Amino acid sequence: MLSLSLGLLLASLAGGIAIGAIAGLLPGVHVNNTSALLLGLAPAMAASGVGPLYVAVAIVTSTVAQSFLDIVPSIFLGAPDDATVLAVMPGHRMLLDGRGIEAVRLSAAGSGLAIVASLLLILPLSLVFEFAYPVMWDHMALILAAISAFVILSNGRGSPFSDPAAIVRIGQGAFIFASASLLGVLSFAAEPALVPVIGIAEPTVLLPLLSGLFGAPLLFLSASSEPEVPRQAHHDFSLEGRQIGKAALMGTVAGAMVSWFPAVSAGVATTVTSMFAQRDEDADRRYLIAVSGVNTANAIFSLVALYVIGRPRSGAVAAAQEVLGGTIGYDVFVFFLAVVCVSGVVSYLLTLAAGGWAAEAFSRVNYRYMNRGVLLFLGAMCLLMAGAAGLALFLVAAAVGMAAHLLNVKKTCLMGVLLVPCILYFV
Repeated sequence: MLSLSLGLLLASLAGGIAIGAIAGLLPGVHVNNTSALLLGLAPAMAASGVGPLYVAVAIVTSTVAQSFLDIVPSIFLGAPDDATVLAVMPGHRMLLDGRGIEAVRLSAAGSGLAIVASLLLILPLSLVFEFAYPVMWDHMALILAAISAFVILSNGRGSPFSDPAAIVRIGQGAFIFASASLLGVLSFAAEPALVPVIGIAEPTVLLPLLSGLFGAPLLFLSASSEPEVPRQAHHDFSLEGRQIGKAALMGTVAGAMVSWFPAVSAGVATTVTSMFAQRDEDADRRYLIAVSGVNTANAIFSLVALYVIGRPRSGAVAAAQEVLGGTIGYDVFVFFLAVVCVSGVVSYLLTLAAGGWAAEAFSRVNYRYMNRGVLLFLGAMCLLMAGAAGLALFLVAAAVGMAAHLLNVKKTCLMGVLLVPCILYFV
């Protein structure tokens, strides 16, 4: 049995949730950065009587909290992180229909249901992946190459290959995928050269790349036009409970699977999810649920991977592992699952509150000027956290992302920025 202090446990829970909420709501701030800060503060906290287990609790709860709350800026600001990049367009469309609050509620439901589904799937999926992991590792490059092919071919939109228009669309998708891939390969190679203006954490190319590819084009288009953003109404869910559950389960399975692959983010899992999505008037709603399920399930199964194979699959869980000094035992694993559940309940309520507040706040501002402000803010964040090279990457990525919009190519093709560097890693 673990010997715990109730006061320290509650403090670590509250602190972790607060940190995750801040990381989720502020564009450019990621829980991996905050986890690195907590890791650096761990020795000082231990000296003051806060043991490593409580620091690890704060890291785990912050990861779960961010997986809920990061949808809010993606919907209302168009400012994504690596887990919500593909939710920007569906969420933004619902925002322009006056259903931004519903979009946040659907996302929160997807994340909440993903926790329930993950708890039910932990045992069977852990047994499967424990035995299948060596085979998957040997064929990782082939698996990622197959995903890349699906992403490109999806631009045919179900048309036969004999259709000239479908061939053109696939060719355009291949061009955007190749452009994003080249950008990703060159950017990751140049990452050691990044010199941030503010040395808060280790600089990463993900901030300028993902903000430029997915956030900047949408913000630029909105800022250069006169978008009519209606007042956001408190709509009930327009989906049946069965569809909500099915979408959440699909996202959970995708998030669980991708969490076992090193160097693969939750954004890649959404690429696979989109391949099997039915296109109708409710497609955006189901997609938001699935994407959010991917994000939260990925956070949970990264922890499961640490317990089952001793290898964390996220930066935050890796920080928790380092704090604890290695692998975790059964009692600590079960304890962390309980922590995830508590964090999930609180984060669900915070997400609903944040969505309502954001809808009310943004209904009073000029959306055109706000988008310009957010675009400048993202550029400034890239400069501060990744230096002049980061700002340059942001601008180049924005150009590639804008090309995808102009060619009407599926935005999943932009995920080549992560897929191809991962393939090369395993070749």
